[in-house]
Amino acid sequence: MTDILDKPSPPAPIVAPPADAPGDASKPQRLMPALILVAALAALGIFAGPWALVIVGAILVSVFLHELGHFLAAKQAGMKVTEYFLGFGPRIFSFRRGETEYGVKAIPAGAYVRIVGMSGLDDVDFEDEGRTYREKGYWKRLRVVLAGPAMNFLIAFVLILVVFIAYGEQRPSNWKVATISVASAAESAGIQPGDRLVSIAGEPTTSFAAMGDIVHRNAGKTVDVVINRDGQIITTTTTLGWALSQTGAAQLIPLQGGDQIRSVNDVSVASYADAAAALSEAPAGPASIEFSRSGHLYRAEVSAPLTLPTDGAQGFLGVSQELPRAHYGLAASVSAAGSNFLDLARASVQGFGKLFSPAGLGNYVNTVFSTGPSQSGAEARSAAAQQQAGITSLETDAPPAVSGVSEASQDRFVSVVGIVGIGSQLGKEGLVAVLMLLAMVNFFLGLINLVPLPPFDGGHAAVATYEAIRGLITRRPYRADMAKLMPVAYGVFGLLVFVGLSSLYLDLVDPIQINP
Repeated sequence: MTDILDKPSPPAPIVAPPADAPGDASKPQRLMPALILVAALAALGIFAGPWALVIVGAILVSVFLHELGHFLAAKQAGMKVTEYFLGFGPRIFSFRRGETEYGVKAIPAGAYVRIVGMSGLDDVDFEDEGRTYREKGYWKRLRVVLAGPAMNFLIAFVLILVVFIAYGEQRPSNWKVATISVASAAESAGIQPGDRLVSIAGEPTTSFAAMGDIVHRNAGKTVDVVINRDGQIITTTTTLGWALSQTGAAQLIPLQGGDQIRSVNDVSVASYADAAAALSEAPAGPASIEFSRSGHLYRAEVSAPLTLPTDGAQGFLGVSQELPRAHYGLAASVSAAGSNFLDLARASVQGFGKLFSPAGLGNYVNTVFSTGPSQSGAEARSAAAQQQAGITSLETDAPPAVSGVSEASQDRFVSVVGIVGIGSQLGKEGLVAVLMLLAMVNFFLGLINLVPLPPFDGGHAAVATYEAIRGLITRRPYRADMAKLMPVAYGVFGLLVFVGLSSLYLDLVDPIQINP
């Protein structure tokens, strides 16, 4: 999606006669790219689903609006803009208004505007020299190059605001019970979906996280549970279950935090203390552990005897949460959207820094060269990962206990194909999830365009700032030699090509799953 604003512009092309001109020989030549584009979009909708078309269309609109920011700022600054196109490659449709040609090209991989004199390398007619980018003052040039990223940030904020106005916000304090685990403490207590848990063991459950803390502290204890069911207060009693904490699971690899041990060497265990005693007294050698994960039974082996830590268990109630959305007025929605936008900004900057750190780039390169296509898809990879981990399913319909998708492999660059895939998955959850994804995509587009290296918009801003500082020091106008910056631009462009192709490869052979 790199726009041609960010590259030295070639000499202006010869403009073909208007498409509706008599005897226009270009019509048949333009018809074929248009038909190919329509066929490609139709195939995308058929094979990837309607949400894929929505995501592709939304990304194209975002890129178009990014370029609109550059376009409007350039016009306002008195610069000459010769082209404003959606897409690249052969022209499908174009028309001229004044000095600017507008149109659509066959490859929907972005958009661009062409501003005269983006660098000293451009050949410009003498009469246009005063309207070039390079001849304008610092603040006008800075506004032009930053208008694109600013448009992406604005789009992100507007999308978040639409979500808060139309759908409201999910407040942690409004949580309700969504589902009940089979044979759990919640089931024995008579808790039902839609209930609001008021307190457990006399402590208020102000949020799902607070409820979890209370349950963890009272693992294995019999406690009172106060329920609000449609305004009716009900008090019941149950004995909380238990599951491994991260500390306990660390001693029982391949088990994980949240797993519930059912037996050790085919002897049932009713508590964490029973499991710890059984493992510490087991004969030397492999010990067979039967455990439950996400409601399914599995078996694994660990080396015995084994001493488990005293804090290796946490409580287990057996409920999941539902977060109803609370609606605000306009002013409160703007405030909440602004807070959410700042949270998105912090997360994006942190993620950006992590990806481009030496460790992040090293992990990414390792992921690219260690990931290959699987003949059986994600389920086969998961099954293989489970077998490698030494886990056996005890139910014929149990899903693999190991996803086969490492955290490192998910922490990677994502191509447009990956974004479309993620968006298609989120579309099943509703429009809110898709809108928030598009807000995140727009913010990241704005952020990456602020990188102070050519050919990014931030690179143009850095050059303009450097020229302004040199001009202040020397007390005369200064323009950087863009020819000297071309190696940097080519290097960054090469990195972009590598990231683009490698992320596309990963998204094709190992697509990211929202719930792997």
